[in-house]
Amino acid sequence: MSAIKELREYFAEIMRLGYINALLNWDQEVNMMQYKSLEGRSKQVSLITKLTHQRITSDKVGKMIKEAEKLDLNEIDKAMLRDITREYNLATKLPEKLVTEIAETSILASKDWRDARAKSDFSIFQNILEKTVELQIEKAEKLGTHPDIYSTLIDLYEPGATYHWIANIFNPLRPKLIDFVKKLNSSSDKPDGSIFDKHYDEDKQFEVSHKIIEKLQFDFGSGRQDKVTHPFTTSLAALDVRITTRTTEPFPDCITSTIHEYGHAIYEMGIRKELHDTVLCTGTSMGIHESQSRMWENVVGRSKEFWMYWYPTFQEYFPENLKNVPMEEFHRAINIVQPSFIRVNADEVTYGLHIILRFEIEKALMEGKIQVSELPEIWNSKFEELLGIIPPNDAQGVLQDVHFSGGLFGYFPTYFLGNLYGAQIYAKALKDMPNLPEDYKNGEFSNLLSYLKEKIHQHGAIYRANDLIKRVTGEDLNSEYFLNYIEKKFTPIYRL
Repeated sequence: MSAIKELREYFAEIMRLGYINALLNWDQEVNMMQYKSLEGRSKQVSLITKLTHQRITSDKVGKMIKEAEKLDLNEIDKAMLRDITREYNLATKLPEKLVTEIAETSILASKDWRDARAKSDFSIFQNILEKTVELQIEKAEKLGTHPDIYSTLIDLYEPGATYHWIANIFNPLRPKLIDFVKKLNSSSDKPDGSIFDKHYDEDKQFEVSHKIIEKLQFDFGSGRQDKVTHPFTTSLAALDVRITTRTTEPFPDCITSTIHEYGHAIYEMGIRKELHDTVLCTGTSMGIHESQSRMWENVVGRSKEFWMYWYPTFQEYFPENLKNVPMEEFHRAINIVQPSFIRVNADEVTYGLHIILRFEIEKALMEGKIQVSELPEIWNSKFEELLGIIPPNDAQGVLQDVHFSGGLFGYFPTYFLGNLYGAQIYAKALKDMPNLPEDYKNGEFSNLLSYLKEKIHQHGAIYRANDLIKRVTGEDLNSEYFLNYIEKKFTPIYRL
């Protein structure tokens, strides 16, 4: 058996351990959030993490990599060897004790974070967050893949990206987004969002969200949908992809967030079979992954053509709320641009500012320029600077995201990169298929899905993000596509 085939089979078991870990985390979020203690689950996750780390760092892996490097490999095997080598090099730099401590701490931190958010009291979360930050700094120092700690952490989620590369993209956008928000809010004919202040039955919300993703060709034979506090998507096998939905937030966030998670899931479901059970059976980066979810959620799911098809269904589900509301006014309402406190509820324009805030705070936190105890005050100060409003409490401010409890520092910037990648990819899709908006009017979404599957999904992680965006669009990441998109979309909505 060749070394590359041995590596493939060896890492298939590592992938399965990862799926078991994902199942434990899925169960925790879906079924265990009311439990008083997660200590037992933290030990289980820690054990799986330890076993995975032991397998990846085995001397056997190092020997197989050296043997495989001598072979004449095809494109897929080259990519697989690239990612296996990356995983091996990263894992061998981290002591087993540190890896298991990070895993165990993240589960316990999740509970403290939920308690703190429920009581809007950052002090409940502060101690374990301090430990989490210390562990992530230690991890980044040991990995040492970049001169600065934050770039090392970013690279874990967006391979090849650095702080400076992202800052060079975000910094010019910062003032442009702030100015565009001011321009929209200067309109004398703003959309009216009061229809969403009414009560929308939660069971009906879930039912209609299910109906929408079924129409969008989510395969319920290879996945499922459940209710949670914070929506997410996870893969438990190549053909077991699960999404979650929240129905308790202001309507129609249940719908848009479900479409968002569908975008993640359909990416994973579209990976070609020959990549299953390999390290390539995933999205190429979190930024590209987010491009798919943000595209379906916003570019498609908030388009006028989408609602020309779906609005009658909504009126049937919520007749008392919507029977006298014209479709055009509903469409304007779901596209209101207004500074708000909660990132996941933010509109397309201000969303980037929410991410820039986190990007700047994380960098300073990882470099020790700010302390965990200062986070609420600094968060509120930056929030006022970027969005012009101050969160009224910790729950709507520094405690709103689950990411800090999981130690996911470096993850946040990929969300806004996703908006930028998505706008660029969709512009190319629209150029190749100008009739896409007409498709949506007729409830036809398969042409866009087929296009994305061919250009992006089927390749899994074969190509790095910078290679993939160039392969699909013919150029490097270009934020002008996003700026052009929001200008073209929101100017008529705000009747400027």
